[in-house]
Amino acid sequence: MSRLLILMLGAFVAQTTEYLPIGLLSQIAASLDVSETRTGTLVTGYAWIAAITAIPFTLATQRISRRTLFLGLLGIISLTNGMAALTPTFPLLIMLRLITALTHGIFWSIIAAYAVRLYPDMPASRATAWVLGGISLALVAGVPTATAVGQWMGWRVSFSAYAALGGAALWLGYRFLPVAGDISASTFVRGLPRGPASLYVASLVTVLAVTTHFVGYTYVVPILTETVHLPENRHAIILMVFGVAGVVATWLSVWLALRPFILALIATFGLVSSQAALLLTGTTEWVWLAMSLWGASVAILIVGLQSWVIEMVPNQPDAASSLYVAAFNFGIGSGALVGGIMLSRNGGAAVLMTGFGLGVLALLSFLILWQIQK
Repeated sequence: MSRLLILMLGAFVAQTTEYLPIGLLSQIAASLDVSETRTGTLVTGYAWIAAITAIPFTLATQRISRRTLFLGLLGIISLTNGMAALTPTFPLLIMLRLITALTHGIFWSIIAAYAVRLYPDMPASRATAWVLGGISLALVAGVPTATAVGQWMGWRVSFSAYAALGGAALWLGYRFLPVAGDISASTFVRGLPRGPASLYVASLVTVLAVTTHFVGYTYVVPILTETVHLPENRHAIILMVFGVAGVVATWLSVWLALRPFILALIATFGLVSSQAALLLTGTTEWVWLAMSLWGASVAILIVGLQSWVIEMVPNQPDAASSLYVAAFNFGIGSGALVGGIMLSRNGGAAVLMTGFGLGVLALLSFLILWQIQK
């Protein structure tokens, strides 16, 4: 179990790194003299690079030991975070983020399958949920902590802290992850995964569902301030509530005897409902409930989607995961881009309305795919 915890810690650092600018948009923008919308490209550009490189880089690195690859990628993430904390200009920060993004697609393509290999007797969905718990922890501890530290000590300290934490995860992995037996020649494939047509339809559904989330989540701080009118001193707390709900939901999804497809469908419905609730809310109490539902839904969505893809192509978990990661990051980039456009032109309410509309499309896509699979 300690090995899963090391992978979870690595996942936490990697995912928090992608999300770091979300809670620090205002601080980074003010420090480097750029607009918040332009600062959002730190998330958008990161996601696009990860989406584009996930499949080719994963296929190109198949014969490298998963342990070596995990440690090498984590080392790059930690180093670039440390360098980002020292950067004096926005273009240099963009460059460092893009370098980090080159590692992201491979990292998430291999980590779930690596966990399954390390614990072959454990159900794949359970091993995956353990590792993906790092994503929930990124939401509950990573983003809120980075936001709080950014408000108190500056955004550079936040980047420095996660550089140090990444270094700690790197040492633990070097010390405790097994050197041999972490890769099998039977998993080598050429080209895209050879799965059913529904695998590729599922990737399109993933894009829609993830875009639904990131349209609003990338700009959650401006939305909370301008649309929901929540005081700034409560932002870190409500993001922590968002994350706590995600952690609880992740562990529940481990034990629920539901198919991954059903988990993803339920989660998408929760995303749509939470964004509608934020649009319609008139009291602070409803804001807390809506954000809790949002956090729980996205955590279940992440577990459900990746487990669903691996379930479709059990003999090619890395290749299938790379397709999923590409779709997921395409959704992140699309969400951040569309959300930024809507925020700059029409404000936070328009962002939430866009997310709601995309969520409805995602639900319809799930139902269509369900009929195809029957």
